[in-house]
Amino acid sequence: MARLAAVVLNFRTASDTIACVRSLEASARPIDRLIVVDNGSGDGSEERLRAELPRAEVLQTGANLGFSGGCNLGVRRALDGGASLVVLVNSDILLPPDCLGALEAALDAHPRAGIAGPAIVGRDDPRRIETRGISFSGWSGRVWNHEFGRRNDAARGGVRVVDGVSGALMLIRREVLERVGELENEYFFSFEDLDFCLRARAAGFETICVDGAIAHHEGGRSIGARSARRIYFATRNHLLLARRAAPALPPPLGLVRQGWVAALNLAYVLTRSPTPVGEGLVAFGQGLWHHLRRRYGDGP
Repeated sequence: MARLAAVVLNFRTASDTIACVRSLEASARPIDRLIVVDNGSGDGSEERLRAELPRAEVLQTGANLGFSGGCNLGVRRALDGGASLVVLVNSDILLPPDCLGALEAALDAHPRAGIAGPAIVGRDDPRRIETRGISFSGWSGRVWNHEFGRRNDAARGGVRVVDGVSGALMLIRREVLERVGELENEYFFSFEDLDFCLRARAAGFETICVDGAIAHHEGGRSIGARSARRIYFATRNHLLLARRAAPALPPPLGLVRQGWVAALNLAYVLTRSPTPVGEGLVAFGQGLWHHLRRRYGDGP
């Protein structure tokens, strides 16, 4: 059996992280190494995690390195320990016992696949789908989660090739990490998962969504569902992804694509975001400006 390491990232969500690790410990597919990375929480999380999770190896970053940087620290430790498979897990994820086994079986059955993710549903309402894989249009830059907001009323067992899966839970072959490299630190928070999947595809690896595997997710726990920083990172990083991952276009058309991506994010701020509109507009403007200035990494 392949050696499997799990990497869970914590940032001031110790209670959620403990519940997440408990669900990993109950997995029917045994996990060979549990690595919890505390991302410079500075709130006593590290001490609590060490006390309550004796089976886990707790790493301390010393500063908030973002989702990318924190996960990369754990991934490096997992690979150094000989892991053949690495699963990245958000602290606000809960896994049923059969989830990891279903993901691994799908990878085994699809040799060209290097990354597998489950169908993700809401923790508060398991009948609400958050994502069954991610699509990316290189021509328009648009990104969308399959079946977002739909009802999860019927059991499914299919496996589909997709452009990406959510970084909330993704199982990755060692060969992908060795050939593609780490998550890009420029993103810091959001879109690094899709960027990674697209880079894996360019290196010859498919990404699959395994409908029969289910994970329960409560998003927004570390950054806050109403936080204006979420708008900032979404705007800036969506523009960065469109510039990096989309096909090259002549300058006028490239500017049109960037304008379209900015318009999509502005429309979200004005019509759908839970963030107060005034705060959202300021964050949108900061994200746009920082992209134009090529200022990435941590936010304002």
